Amino acid sequence: MPTLTAHPAIPSRDYIEIVNEWRAKLNMEALVHDPELETNAMDAVVAGNGAETHKLNPGTFGQVIARGKLDTFEHVFVGGWLCEIPDLPGLGDACASQSVGWIHDGQTGHAEILTSKDYARIGCALYADVWCCDLA
Repeated sequence: MPTLTAHPAIPSRDYIEIVNEWRAKLNMEALVHDPELETNAMDAVVAGNGAETHKLNPGTFGQVIARGKLDTFEHVFVGGWLCEIPDLPGLGDACASQSVGWIHDGQTGHAEILTSKDYARIGCALYADVWCCDLA
């Protein structure tokens, strides 16, 4: 089983800035970075070892998972998840370019989780080309 130290640390500032930039565009409150949720997200992707497998650890109440790379978080966050509901107020025409390569098949669950007012905290992690964000 891979260890957590086998993957370089992801600066929380990078993804949290993207998350909150888009939440602001959607006229939503910013989410707070949560190290426990980040650890939970890393545990989920390490356990999946390259597969998009959900694993809800204690403290996690919502989770989104998708394939991606270190430098593609915004494409995953917007195109892969938010653009499941392309007419969200604030997305504008972002889905025209950001959703290229994504097949949503009518799914809306990721976008619903990420735009839910039930969550105030987020932690994301990347391992084996799979992004995971846990929310609470």
